[in-house]
Amino acid sequence: SNILKYKKDYEGLHPTQKPVLLLEDLIKTFSNDGNLVVDMTMGSGSTGVAAKNTNRKFIGIELDEDYFKIAQDRINNA
Repeated sequence: SNILKYKKDYEGLHPTQKPVLLLEDLIKTFSNDGNLVVDMTMGSGSTGVAAKNTNRKFIGIELDEDYFKIAQDRINNA
């Protein structure tokens, strides 16, 4: 099958939240250690957590201040 299946790691932080393990796999496949990952619609910060977990630099942009604060906390605590 060509469908990737990953368990949710958080419930209810953001309506379109992605599993961190999925994002880690994608980041490791398409970048190298130390590369920069940019997420223009950061939401709850799953991509930032995955970038930090895989030794990448990260820039995240989020319009909603509440989601930005959630993302900031998650990334800082990863």
